[in-house]
Amino acid sequence: MPTNPDKSRLTRDTLAAIRELDFAIANHVTWLKRLHGVLIANTPGHADDLRLDAHHRCEFGAWFYGAGMKQHEGLPGLLDIEASHRSMHDAARLLLSHRTAGNATDLGEYERFMDQAILFKQELRTFQYSLINLVCTVDHLTGAWNRHAMSMKLAEESERTQRSGQCCALCMMDIDHFKRVNDQYGHKIGDEVLQAFTSIINAALRRYDSLFRYGGEEFLMLLPNTTLENAAVLLNRIRETLACTPIVTSNERVIHLTASFGVAQLARLEAIEDALEHADHALLAAKAGGRNQVCVWEVPPN
Repeated sequence: MPTNPDKSRLTRDTLAAIRELDFAIANHVTWLKRLHGVLIANTPGHADDLRLDAHHRCEFGAWFYGAGMKQHEGLPGLLDIEASHRSMHDAARLLLSHRTAGNATDLGEYERFMDQAILFKQELRTFQYSLINLVCTVDHLTGAWNRHAMSMKLAEESERTQRSGQCCALCMMDIDHFKRVNDQYGHKIGDEVLQAFTSIINAALRRYDSLFRYGGEEFLMLLPNTTLENAAVLLNRIRETLACTPIVTSNERVIHLTASFGVAQLARLEAIEDALEHADHALLAAKAGGRNQVCVWEVPPN
Protein backbone atom coordinates (compact mmCIF):
# COMPACT_ATOMS: atom_id res chain seq x y z
CA MET A 1 0.00 0.00 0.00
CA PRO A 2 1.88 3.08 -1.19
CA THR A 3 2.23 6.31 0.73
CA ASN A 4 1.22 9.38 -1.26
CA PRO A 5 1.58 12.88 0.18
CA ASP A 6 -1.25 14.13 -2.01
CA LYS A 7 -3.91 11.47 -1.40
CA SER A 8 -6.51 14.08 -0.42
CA ARG A 9 -6.30 15.51 -3.94
CA LEU A 10 -6.28 11.96 -5.33
CA THR A 11 -9.51 11.29 -3.44
CA ARG A 12 -11.22 14.33 -4.97
CA ASP A 13 -10.04 13.35 -8.46
CA THR A 14 -11.13 9.75 -7.89
CA LEU A 15 -14.64 10.74 -6.78
CA ALA A 16 -14.92 12.89 -9.90
CA ALA A 17 -13.69 10.02 -12.06
CA ILE A 18 -16.29 7.65 -10.57
CA ARG A 19 -19.02 10.08 -11.63
CA GLU A 20 -17.41 10.58 -15.04
CA LEU A 21 -17.29 6.82 -15.59
CA ASP A 22 -21.05 6.68 -15.05
CA PHE A 23 -21.43 9.23 -17.84
CA ALA A 24 -18.93 7.27 -19.96
CA ILE A 25 -20.94 4.07 -19.60
CA ALA A 26 -24.16 5.93 -20.46
CA ASN A 27 -22.45 7.44 -23.52
CA HIS A 28 -21.22 3.99 -24.51
CA VAL A 29 -24.78 2.62 -24.44
CA THR A 30 -26.03 5.59 -26.51
CA TRP A 31 -23.24 5.04 -29.06
CA LEU A 32 -24.07 1.32 -29.18
CA LYS A 33 -27.74 2.05 -29.89
CA ARG A 34 -26.81 4.47 -32.66
CA LEU A 35 -24.47 1.91 -34.23
CA HIS A 36 -27.20 -0.73 -34.21
CA GLY A 37 -29.52 1.75 -35.84
CA VAL A 38 -27.04 2.04 -38.72
CA LEU A 39 -26.56 -1.72 -39.02
CA ILE A 40 -30.20 -2.76 -38.64
CA ALA A 41 -32.39 0.16 -39.72
CA ASN A 42 -30.00 1.91 -42.13
CA THR A 43 -30.13 5.15 -40.17
CA PRO A 44 -27.44 7.71 -41.01
CA GLY A 45 -24.05 6.91 -39.47
CA HIS A 46 -21.36 9.21 -38.12
CA ALA A 47 -18.25 9.78 -40.22
CA ASP A 48 -16.00 9.65 -37.14
CA ASP A 49 -16.88 5.97 -36.60
CA LEU A 50 -15.09 5.11 -39.87
CA ARG A 51 -11.85 6.89 -38.98
CA LEU A 52 -8.76 5.00 -37.81
CA ASP A 53 -8.69 7.14 -34.67
CA ALA A 54 -12.40 6.67 -33.91
CA HIS A 55 -11.51 5.55 -30.37
CA HIS A 56 -10.16 9.07 -29.74
CA ARG A 57 -13.19 10.84 -31.23
CA CYS A 58 -16.08 9.34 -29.26
CA GLU A 59 -17.19 10.99 -26.02
CA PHE A 60 -15.50 8.34 -23.89
CA GLY A 61 -12.24 8.67 -25.85
CA ALA A 62 -12.23 12.45 -25.42
CA TRP A 63 -12.40 12.01 -21.62
CA PHE A 64 -10.13 8.96 -21.43
CA TYR A 65 -7.24 10.42 -23.43
CA GLY A 66 -7.61 13.73 -21.62
CA ALA A 67 -8.41 14.01 -17.92
CA GLY A 68 -9.03 10.29 -17.36
CA MET A 69 -5.59 9.09 -18.39
CA LYS A 70 -3.82 11.99 -16.65
CA GLN A 71 -5.57 11.41 -13.31
CA HIS A 72 -5.19 7.66 -13.15
CA GLU A 73 -2.12 6.78 -15.17
CA GLY A 74 -0.55 3.59 -13.85
CA LEU A 75 -3.63 2.25 -12.07
CA PRO A 76 -4.44 -1.44 -12.72
CA GLY A 77 -7.00 -1.98 -15.46
CA LEU A 78 -6.43 1.27 -17.34
CA LEU A 79 -4.44 -0.30 -20.18
CA ASP A 80 -7.00 -3.11 -20.49
CA ILE A 81 -9.73 -0.51 -20.93
CA GLU A 82 -7.70 1.26 -23.60
CA ALA A 83 -7.07 -1.98 -25.52
CA SER A 84 -10.68 -3.20 -25.43
CA HIS A 85 -12.00 0.27 -26.35
CA ARG A 86 -9.72 0.42 -29.38
CA SER A 87 -10.61 -3.17 -30.39
CA MET A 88 -14.32 -2.38 -30.11
CA HIS A 89 -14.00 0.61 -32.43
CA ASP A 90 -11.88 -1.42 -34.87
CA ALA A 91 -14.61 -4.08 -34.99
CA ALA A 92 -17.30 -1.41 -35.40
CA ARG A 93 -15.37 0.21 -38.25
CA LEU A 94 -15.16 -3.13 -40.06
CA LEU A 95 -18.93 -3.64 -39.78
CA LEU A 96 -19.68 -0.09 -40.91
CA SER A 97 -17.31 -0.27 -43.87
CA HIS A 98 -19.14 -3.37 -45.12
CA ARG A 99 -22.49 -1.61 -44.61
CA THR A 100 -21.24 1.48 -46.48
CA ALA A 101 -20.17 -0.77 -49.38
CA GLY A 102 -23.67 -2.27 -49.50
CA ASN A 103 -22.67 -5.68 -48.15
CA ALA A 104 -24.65 -7.73 -45.63
CA THR A 105 -23.48 -7.86 -42.04
CA ASP A 106 -21.27 -10.87 -41.40
CA LEU A 107 -22.49 -12.79 -38.34
CA GLY A 108 -18.98 -13.69 -37.14
CA GLU A 109 -17.81 -10.08 -37.39
CA TYR A 110 -20.93 -8.89 -35.56
CA GLU A 111 -20.42 -11.41 -32.74
CA ARG A 112 -16.79 -10.35 -32.34
CA PHE A 113 -17.90 -6.73 -32.15
CA MET A 114 -20.53 -7.49 -29.50
CA ASP A 115 -18.01 -9.50 -27.47
CA GLN A 116 -15.67 -6.48 -27.48
CA ALA A 117 -18.49 -4.06 -26.62
CA ILE A 118 -19.58 -6.19 -23.65
CA LEU A 119 -15.97 -6.68 -22.50
CA PHE A 120 -15.36 -2.92 -22.68
CA LYS A 121 -18.38 -2.17 -20.48
CA GLN A 122 -17.35 -4.88 -17.99
CA GLU A 123 -13.83 -3.46 -17.73
CA LEU A 124 -15.23 0.04 -17.16
CA ARG A 125 -17.32 -1.26 -14.27
CA THR A 126 -14.40 -3.21 -12.82
CA PHE A 127 -12.21 -0.11 -12.94
CA GLN A 128 -14.96 1.97 -11.38
CA TYR A 129 -15.31 -0.53 -8.51
CA SER A 130 -11.53 -0.39 -7.94
CA LEU A 131 -11.75 3.42 -7.67
CA ILE A 132 -14.64 3.13 -5.20
CA ASN A 133 -12.55 0.73 -3.12
CA LEU A 134 -9.65 3.19 -3.20
CA VAL A 135 -11.84 6.02 -1.92
CA CYS A 136 -13.23 3.81 0.85
CA THR A 137 -9.73 3.25 2.27
CA VAL A 138 -8.67 6.91 2.48
CA ASP A 139 -9.45 9.48 5.17
CA HIS A 140 -10.98 12.28 3.13
CA LEU A 141 -9.79 15.12 5.34
CA THR A 142 -6.10 14.29 5.66
CA GLY A 143 -5.47 11.92 2.76
CA ALA A 144 -3.94 9.37 5.15
CA TRP A 145 -5.22 5.80 4.98
CA ASN A 146 -8.25 5.23 7.22
CA ARG A 147 -9.01 2.66 9.94
CA HIS A 148 -10.43 0.19 7.41
CA ALA A 149 -7.22 0.28 5.39
CA MET A 150 -5.21 0.08 8.61
CA SER A 151 -6.93 -3.17 9.63
CA MET A 152 -6.24 -4.74 6.25
CA LYS A 153 -2.60 -3.64 6.18
CA LEU A 154 -1.93 -4.72 9.77
CA ALA A 155 -3.36 -8.18 9.00
CA GLU A 156 -1.23 -8.38 5.86
CA GLU A 157 1.98 -7.37 7.67
CA SER A 158 1.23 -9.66 10.60
CA GLU A 159 0.80 -12.60 8.26
CA ARG A 160 4.05 -11.72 6.48
CA THR A 161 5.85 -11.47 9.82
CA GLN A 162 4.50 -14.85 10.92
CA ARG A 163 5.54 -16.42 7.63
CA SER A 164 8.96 -14.88 7.06
CA GLY A 165 10.09 -13.80 10.53
CA GLN A 166 10.96 -10.33 9.21
CA CYS A 167 10.58 -7.48 11.66
CA CYS A 168 7.96 -4.74 11.46
CA ALA A 169 7.58 -1.73 13.76
CA LEU A 170 4.37 0.18 14.38
CA CYS A 171 4.08 3.62 15.92
CA MET A 172 1.22 5.46 17.57
CA MET A 173 1.61 9.22 17.13
CA ASP A 174 -0.36 12.08 18.69
CA ILE A 175 -0.12 15.81 17.94
CA ASP A 176 0.83 17.62 21.14
CA HIS A 177 -1.81 20.02 22.54
CA PHE A 178 -3.87 19.94 19.32
CA LYS A 179 -7.00 20.93 21.27
CA ARG A 180 -5.42 24.35 21.76
CA VAL A 181 -5.30 24.84 17.97
CA ASN A 182 -9.04 24.15 17.63
CA ASP A 183 -9.89 26.26 20.69
CA GLN A 184 -7.77 29.23 19.61
CA TYR A 185 -8.25 29.23 15.83
CA GLY A 186 -11.41 27.18 15.20
CA HIS A 187 -12.02 23.80 13.61
CA LYS A 188 -11.55 25.01 10.03
CA ILE A 189 -7.98 26.03 10.80
CA GLY A 190 -7.64 22.83 12.81
CA ASP A 191 -8.54 20.83 9.71
CA GLU A 192 -5.94 22.74 7.69
CA VAL A 193 -3.33 21.98 10.32
CA LEU A 194 -4.19 18.27 10.22
CA GLN A 195 -3.80 18.29 6.44
CA ALA A 196 -0.46 20.07 6.61
CA PHE A 197 0.71 17.78 9.40
CA THR A 198 -0.12 14.71 7.29
CA SER A 199 1.80 16.09 4.32
CA ILE A 200 4.88 16.75 6.46
CA ILE A 201 4.81 13.23 7.90
CA ASN A 202 4.18 11.56 4.53
CA ALA A 203 7.06 13.46 2.95
CA ALA A 204 9.41 12.20 5.67
CA LEU A 205 8.34 8.54 5.43
CA ARG A 206 10.01 5.98 3.23
CA ARG A 207 8.36 4.62 0.10
CA TYR A 208 7.26 1.37 1.75
CA ASP A 209 5.97 2.91 5.03
CA SER A 210 2.27 3.64 5.61
CA LEU A 211 0.46 6.37 7.53
CA PHE A 212 -3.06 5.86 8.92
CA ARG A 213 -5.42 8.24 10.69
CA TYR A 214 -6.33 6.40 13.87
CA GLY A 215 -8.79 9.04 15.06
CA GLY A 216 -8.85 12.79 15.74
CA GLU A 217 -5.25 13.98 15.93
CA GLU A 218 -3.89 10.48 16.51
CA PHE A 219 -2.14 8.56 13.73
CA LEU A 220 -0.51 5.19 13.29
CA MET A 221 2.58 4.46 11.20
CA LEU A 222 3.50 1.02 9.94
CA LEU A 223 7.23 0.55 9.28
CA PRO A 224 7.98 -2.77 7.55
CA ASN A 225 11.43 -4.39 7.73
CA THR A 226 12.35 -2.04 10.59
CA THR A 227 13.81 -2.91 13.98
CA LEU A 228 12.85 -0.95 17.08
CA GLU A 229 16.27 0.72 17.07
CA ASN A 230 16.00 1.82 13.45
CA ALA A 231 12.39 2.87 13.98
CA ALA A 232 13.43 5.16 16.84
CA VAL A 233 16.07 6.80 14.61
CA LEU A 234 13.55 7.34 11.80
CA LEU A 235 10.84 8.65 14.12
CA ASN A 236 13.19 11.06 15.88
CA ARG A 237 14.15 12.42 12.47
CA ILE A 238 10.45 12.87 11.63
CA ARG A 239 9.80 14.44 15.05
CA GLU A 240 12.61 16.98 14.51
CA THR A 241 11.41 17.79 10.98
CA LEU A 242 7.90 18.42 12.28
CA ALA A 243 9.09 20.62 15.15
CA CYS A 244 11.11 22.89 12.86
CA THR A 245 8.52 23.15 10.04
CA PRO A 246 6.07 26.04 10.53
CA ILE A 247 2.53 25.54 9.22
CA VAL A 248 1.04 28.58 7.48
CA THR A 249 -2.77 28.54 7.40
CA SER A 250 -5.16 30.14 4.91
CA ASN A 251 -5.57 33.17 7.19
CA GLU A 252 -1.76 33.49 7.33
CA ARG A 253 -1.44 32.21 10.86
CA VAL A 254 1.88 30.50 11.55
CA ILE A 255 1.49 27.46 13.78
CA HIS A 256 4.26 25.29 15.16
CA LEU A 257 3.52 21.70 16.08
CA THR A 258 5.25 18.90 17.92
CA ALA A 259 4.14 15.30 18.31
CA SER A 260 4.69 12.39 20.67
CA PHE A 261 5.53 8.90 19.41
CA GLY A 262 5.15 5.44 20.91
CA VAL A 263 6.72 2.58 18.96
CA ALA A 264 6.46 -1.19 19.42
CA GLN A 265 7.30 -4.31 17.44
CA LEU A 266 4.69 -6.27 15.50
CA ALA A 267 6.07 -9.46 17.01
CA ARG A 268 5.91 -12.83 15.28
CA LEU A 269 4.00 -14.68 18.01
CA GLU A 270 1.91 -11.76 19.24
CA ALA A 271 -1.62 -10.65 18.41
CA ILE A 272 -2.05 -7.40 16.51
CA GLU A 273 -4.16 -6.01 19.36
CA ASP A 274 -1.29 -6.59 21.80
CA ALA A 275 1.19 -4.77 19.55
CA LEU A 276 -1.22 -1.81 19.26
CA GLU A 277 -1.64 -1.76 23.03
CA HIS A 278 2.13 -1.75 23.54
CA ALA A 279 2.57 1.14 21.10
CA ASP A 280 -0.24 3.01 22.88
CA HIS A 281 1.43 2.46 26.26
CA ALA A 282 4.70 3.80 24.83
CA LEU A 283 2.82 6.84 23.50
CA LEU A 284 1.35 7.50 26.95
CA ALA A 285 4.87 7.29 28.37
CA ALA A 286 6.06 9.86 25.82
CA LYS A 287 3.26 12.23 26.84
CA ALA A 288 3.90 11.69 30.53
CA GLY A 289 7.60 12.36 29.97
CA GLY A 290 6.97 15.85 28.60
CA ARG A 291 5.78 15.21 24.99
CA ASN A 292 7.74 15.85 21.76
CA GLN A 293 9.67 12.62 22.16
CA VAL A 294 9.86 9.01 20.99
CA CYS A 295 9.32 6.23 23.50
CA VAL A 296 9.98 2.57 22.63
CA TRP A 297 8.19 -0.43 24.10
CA GLU A 298 11.10 -2.77 24.72
CA VAL A 299 10.53 -6.46 24.11
CA PRO A 300 11.28 -8.32 27.37
CA PRO A 301 14.17 -10.83 27.05
CA ASN A 302 13.28 -14.52 26.73
